[in-house]
Amino acid sequence: MTDILKRSPHFGQHMAHGAKSFFNFAGWEMPEFFSSLENEVQACRSSAVIFDGHQMGEVYIKGKDAHRAVQKVCAADIQPVPGRCFYSSLLNEAGGIVDDLIVLCIAPDNFLLTVAAFNVAKTPPWIEGHIAGMDARVDDQTRGTTIIEIQGPKSRDILRKITDADLSNEALPYFRFIEAKIAGIDCIIARLGVTGELGYEIIYDPGYAYAMYDALIKGGKDSELVLCGSRTVGIFRLEKVYHVYTRDIDETTHSFEAGLGAYVKLDKGDFIGRDALLEIQEKGVERKFVGYVVKDGPLTVPPGTPIAVDGETIGKATFAAPSPTLGKTIGLGYVPVGEAEIGTKLTIL
Repeated sequence: MTDILKRSPHFGQHMAHGAKSFFNFAGWEMPEFFSSLENEVQACRSSAVIFDGHQMGEVYIKGKDAHRAVQKVCAADIQPVPGRCFYSSLLNEAGGIVDDLIVLCIAPDNFLLTVAAFNVAKTPPWIEGHIAGMDARVDDQTRGTTIIEIQGPKSRDILRKITDADLSNEALPYFRFIEAKIAGIDCIIARLGVTGELGYEIIYDPGYAYAMYDALIKGGKDSELVLCGSRTVGIFRLEKVYHVYTRDIDETTHSFEAGLGAYVKLDKGDFIGRDALLEIQEKGVERKFVGYVVKDGPLTVPPGTPIAVDGETIGKATFAAPSPTLGKTIGLGYVPVGEAEIGTKLTIL
């Protein structure tokens, strides 16, 4: 049976600008590459790339109790400071990760949550169910919003050609955002990204997708701007160790074993999953999310591949692939705490 995939509002531009092939990413027909994975990664490290972020969800929590609602569903301490961004997880009662997302404070009574691609149908009703009784409402704008990203050391210079907004480090530091215009289009410009480079997520009305895409390409024509496919974005996430929901984290994993403890604020007051995390913290973590170098063997390791030590299966890989930046194959996975020391020899089965 053939999957019927949805298409991003940027799809026509992807086709027009030479996307080589497409694949199913969370139900969306997304471009794999435009040139090659190696070329696109190198461009992000030396100049700039743009790529499609439409598959993510955009969910607002609004109302008098919006801040209290966000604090209840988020493990991080979300401050009601307009212009601030916060990384957080949503947890179930057992401490498992329901979703991981960025929270943008638009106003003290208005917060935007950028939902992981695989959770756009699950997360809005989950939030709605957990804030029932509060003076706050969920406004799911996933269908009325799109995201395009520009990343790389030249990304700021390119944007400055098509916006009058102040993009300086002082005006727009990392994990901050502004509401501005790019090429005359109203948008949110957020200093965020999964690449490890200077970069921006642009959130705007999908009706202007063609105009925004075209403006970015024209702005980057003298800056070696390269179009980037979603397969390449997966390598950026691997190199930065930026968790992928369903691959690296899900409802069977918790924040401490996933290396996300820095984004949990146990002393901020009650939130969903807090009691479970307190218990886990007291007992200690049994396994740990680690990175490793593949010295020989397969170049790509699919999620769930067993990891062994001395012939005994002790964990599982979540992904491994060649890193163009490092010039070697690297991977991620979960192993027992006792096998998580640097220098431990692992075998991928």
